[in-house]
Amino acid sequence: MIKQIFLTTLLSLSLNSFAHEGHDNAPGAIKANHGGTVKPGKEINMELLVSGSEIKLFPLSHEGKDLAVDDVKLSATTKLPKGKTESSKLEYKDGAFVTQVDFKSAYRVELNVNAAVKGKVDAFKFQIEK
Repeated sequence: MIKQIFLTTLLSLSLNSFAHEGHDNAPGAIKANHGGTVKPGKEINMELLVSGSEIKLFPLSHEGKDLAVDDVKLSATTKLPKGKTESSKLEYKDGAFVTQVDFKSAYRVELNVNAAVKGKVDAFKFQIEK
């Protein structure tokens, strides 16, 4: 009886591991080209890369290709947990839209990004932590 339970458990565990193999490359998975975090949008995807207080944004097509700077217009705002919304200045350099975040005494900042592409707008919300 114990042997049968053990064999049944072993068999179900081995079948379960085969069933979950290969999920890293599942259809529809979003790839981060620059090592950041990618959020999907209706028109485009947005990759966010954080390095200290420097934020890099990479607009991506749904196929995962970097979009040309002329094809997209970005605007961004930041908001501290108990603060007002402030506009962020974005500059294009080294293939990314770059801005700085001032955490002040907070541990987290909310970053809202609007991306205009071909007359349509996508909105992205990121939580940035120290």
